[in-house]
Amino acid sequence: MRAPSQAAIERLRSQLRGAVLCQPDSGYEVTRRVWNGMIDRQPLLIARCLGLADVVETVRFAREHDLPLTIRGGGHGVSGKAVMDGAVMADLSPMKHVHVDPVRQRAVAQAGLTWGEFDRRTQDYGLATTGGVISTTGIAGLTLGGGIGWLMGKHGLACDNLVSVDLVDAAGCHLTASAEKNADLFWALRGGGGNFGIVTAFEYQLHSLGPVLGGILLHPGERALGLLRHYRDLTADAPDELTAYAALMTGPDGAPLAAIAFCHSGADRAAAEKDAEKFRAFAPPMADMTGWKPYVEIQGMLDFTAPKALLYYFKCSFLAELPDEALATIVRYGKAAPSPQSQIILEHFHGRAARVPPDETAFDLRRNQYSLNIVAACEDPAIMEKCIMWARAFSAEIQRFATGDTYINYLGEEGSAAVRASYGRNYERLARLKAKYDPDNFFRFNQNITPSVGSHSRREGWQTDAQQA
Repeated sequence: MRAPSQAAIERLRSQLRGAVLCQPDSGYEVTRRVWNGMIDRQPLLIARCLGLADVVETVRFAREHDLPLTIRGGGHGVSGKAVMDGAVMADLSPMKHVHVDPVRQRAVAQAGLTWGEFDRRTQDYGLATTGGVISTTGIAGLTLGGGIGWLMGKHGLACDNLVSVDLVDAAGCHLTASAEKNADLFWALRGGGGNFGIVTAFEYQLHSLGPVLGGILLHPGERALGLLRHYRDLTADAPDELTAYAALMTGPDGAPLAAIAFCHSGADRAAAEKDAEKFRAFAPPMADMTGWKPYVEIQGMLDFTAPKALLYYFKCSFLAELPDEALATIVRYGKAAPSPQSQIILEHFHGRAARVPPDETAFDLRRNQYSLNIVAACEDPAIMEKCIMWARAFSAEIQRFATGDTYINYLGEEGSAAVRASYGRNYERLARLKAKYDPDNFFRFNQNITPSVGSHSRREGWQTDAQQA
């Protein structure tokens, strides 16, 4: 690695439509910061890309000067791999264009969009696709990792709704990947994360969607065990249209709370009301914030649980079932939460998202189960170690109930074994494709898939868009 000269940086500035930021340029400090306040790293320079050509030039600059490259979309990844000390950051967050085709029910969206921005545009036409449950999450990272969201039971994951992508590869070339073009790469991108290139635009299949029934039911913390049992029993046979989460958290007054959040996207209003009433039947809630709402409101209803700049540490496990002993363990750790911002979240993975064959996409976790998200968070760095120890102890104890699955969008620095577990039987195929499209592991600041040794280079059977034309 050799540091580029000031003249080289100035040439890059002249080649990009977007800004190139170095310390102490105005905007550098703000741009290097990401959602997780634990991440405090200083890239060598930040390329604020405004389009495909800027991304191509940024990749070529990093390769020419033998510099590591990181990729920032929405900047919401808990691991903070979008920013590294001494690296070039390709910052896609200024790339916000989206085109909606209401007739074909498709949307082409640039990689800097957040789900809130994307949903507002598609809902202008009464359309939507599966996205995250925090509206400030970027579409890029969530989709490439799989894409859990409120509509997954009915329409599958975000990656299941991909039609095509535009991508810049490790050589700085532009490719299109779809079922017809570079189909093996398209398979890998649907769950394989940022391992194969920089996706600059996503084409999604959209679905008609009007108001949905959903919201949050809040209960006092002493009801936590009973509420989690009720949640387990109702979600065991939930219809595809109903996705529900349960959480243990702390209220603004410091009191422990138990909550259920749900979204029912079914067209039959009477059936939706009947399903929602089952959640209310447990006990009168302290607060009932449910009702028929625009989808964009549902998409933003949990934003208050994930404010930017808190110090975050995640652990995640998957449970095929929720036996009473597991629920009792969850409640016990909920009572011992080390900070008011720490929380425990159960997500129900089901429906169409679970029925897609595991080898149809790189995303392998195709089974009915629950993800248990242990979110250790605080404002005060002095207690962060205590928060981390709580999360680790909780995670270790819950493993006797766990399936061993992991999800790359929830991983921090768990290492290669956890990455392998995320892909199961698909990992070896992904490693071969990594060797084909990125044999030097240029795109390594991610939940990394190591290229297979001895695999064919990416030039065999690989075409740029120029070659395909």
